[in-house]
Amino acid sequence: MKKTNTKAPVAPVDVISSIFTARRDLLLGVKSVVAGSGLTVEQCDLLVSLFGVRELAWGDLPHDEDGFVAFKELERFLVHNPSLLSRRLNKMLTAKPPLVEIAKAGPGQHFNALRVRIAPAGVERIRPVWERYARMSANLLQDIPQSKLAAHCWVNEEISKRIRARREAASDFSK
Repeated sequence: MKKTNTKAPVAPVDVISSIFTARRDLLLGVKSVVAGSGLTVEQCDLLVSLFGVRELAWGDLPHDEDGFVAFKELERFLVHNPSLLSRRLNKMLTAKPPLVEIAKAGPGQHFNALRVRIAPAGVERIRPVWERYARMSANLLQDIPQSKLAAHCWVNEEISKRIRARREAASDFSK
């Protein structure tokens, strides 16, 4: 996804395509961060998301006051292949000690809906992965001016906000 003429306006399709290119290229770094943890990239994605709710006060993944996240919300939030979510969570639930806790439906949820939160053993297991991810991120972005990092974050957040708004409105993304 190379632009040859840097003075020409950036086309919206180039912005969105560059996100997919970056995701593809980042996967190698993510795999190296996960290596040695005994977890898959998909399991780490789940645990980091739940770790963010419990330990980092992330507010973009809806959760209740006890830190439980509805399966449906977690499925929408995951970066790496949300299929097989129940199977992955059950595997982490049956680990010794369990990495997650699963609870029945909460208020306002369908009667057979389930909720999940990271267990203390899950926090202990994912914290080193998160710390390696933070170091990788710092190394990767070293020497990029703060203004460009802030602009990049703003654009990504705006894209996510617009997609969520359309998803909630069940809208066609091509319009």
